[in-house]
Amino acid sequence: MGRYLILGAGKFGRLALARLSREDEDAAFVVVDRDPGALAAARAGTGPLQARWVEAEAGAFLKRHLTPGTPWDWIIPMMPGHAAFAWLRAGPLDSGAWEITPAPGAVADLAPLAQRGPEGELYLSRAAHLCPDDCGEPETVCPVSGESRETPLYAELAGLALPGFRVLVLPSRQLAPGVGGFPPGMLLALARDLEEGSGSALVATACRCHGVVHGVRRKAGGPG
Repeated sequence: MGRYLILGAGKFGRLALARLSREDEDAAFVVVDRDPGALAAARAGTGPLQARWVEAEAGAFLKRHLTPGTPWDWIIPMMPGHAAFAWLRAGPLDSGAWEITPAPGAVADLAPLAQRGPEGELYLSRAAHLCPDDCGEPETVCPVSGESRETPLYAELAGLALPGFRVLVLPSRQLAPGVGGFPPGMLLALARDLEEGSGSALVATACRCHGVVHGVRRKAGGPG
């Protein structure tokens, strides 16, 4: 029996619920969304599930509940934006020791499509097409374009050598068609790695084809 924390109750959160419950009939879910209407729609649109529905911001929820003894096996980010970074800024980065900085432009060279977000983060995609929502994340070739996928984007990000930056990557692993996630322990380990270093860092979450990268730097003379 898998225990899943799904962050987001919109279209993709509902897909995650449906697909994971089909693959694991005994699965247990916690579904978090700040929108009570989205939670109600997700609850109404699913069959019998072991599920708890929580109205909360994802980062704030993780700040309260993510610990080394957390009961979930997997965190499934199905919300807009960068879920892991939302937790970091609500918790580990909330000490006043860090500030957000734009991700270097060189990061954009890893993917044919790269878009800046409002805080200078970069959203990366290897696909110039709309990916099917049930993509099986093939290990060698994209089923739509035929392009090579032998080296995952998360591996390319981890291998980046950028002067002045440490690169911390949270790989998202596919758990069902179109559904990816990571164990809670990996997110806690990423935060520890960030806190133990100095200077600037890139914090990324990525699967084989898509990712998001935030930049942070430790303030000179700040706490910590």
